[in-house]
Amino acid sequence: MADALVKALNRLGYQPVFLPRSGVKPPEVYHYLRDDARLVRIGELVNFLPAAAGLAPTEGKLGDINYSYTSGKKVDAAVSFLEQALKCIGIDAVPKIDLGFTGAKEFSFAFTDVHYLSVDPARLLSLIKDFSTDGIPHEYVEDGRLHLAYEYAYARELVMARGDRQAFDHDISGKVGAYFDVGTKGSVSVASATTISFKNANDTSVAFAYKAGQLMREKGKWVLYPEEVDRNNLLEERRPFVPQRAIVLSVE
Repeated sequence: MADALVKALNRLGYQPVFLPRSGVKPPEVYHYLRDDARLVRIGELVNFLPAAAGLAPTEGKLGDINYSYTSGKKVDAAVSFLEQALKCIGIDAVPKIDLGFTGAKEFSFAFTDVHYLSVDPARLLSLIKDFSTDGIPHEYVEDGRLHLAYEYAYARELVMARGDRQAFDHDISGKVGAYFDVGTKGSVSVASATTISFKNANDTSVAFAYKAGQLMREKGKWVLYPEEVDRNNLLEERRPFVPQRAIVLSVE
């Protein structure tokens, strides 16, 4: 069963990602390795389409995702998710995670201060015909899984709570370091009686999901499809293009 946060992001047209790189902005080119269930970040669109240089993204808030918690995760799965998520905000080594103070066997996570940077795909439709594949591996071009991220969702903070949202058994204010060690690249604090907060050392926003359109070559020219079309007899259903629903994809 898909995680609650992943399902919420998919409904809004987002592909959730573990992206161990900061400072990314749309539009960017990706390739989806279906057999490995992971992504390859090709790079900024302007490298393959000079006309994209003038496409400044707009910013806005994403209230629908703010404090949307994941499904409850058992201890091992919670630790694994936390380690992956912390890598995305620049904390690539976590020598110590001790959840014993919580009194819980399940944990949930949420992003806060969620916002987006977006380039309207309508602005890309007329430009994309001049997309150049120079520098992109031939097999990526031919397999039909190139796509263009035109919007990123960002957050400043990852918070952890008990799966039942109840208060932790013990207050660790003033002694967080006895339970978490994230080195010098981040910080951990007690946000409330029910939440622990994780931030990177620079307190900067990080990307955790994107919206994309599929890049297809038709009659010798490139086109962009921000939507997928499912046809069932005479019925036609349109939904946002998402490379892989129901999971979080890792990015090379």
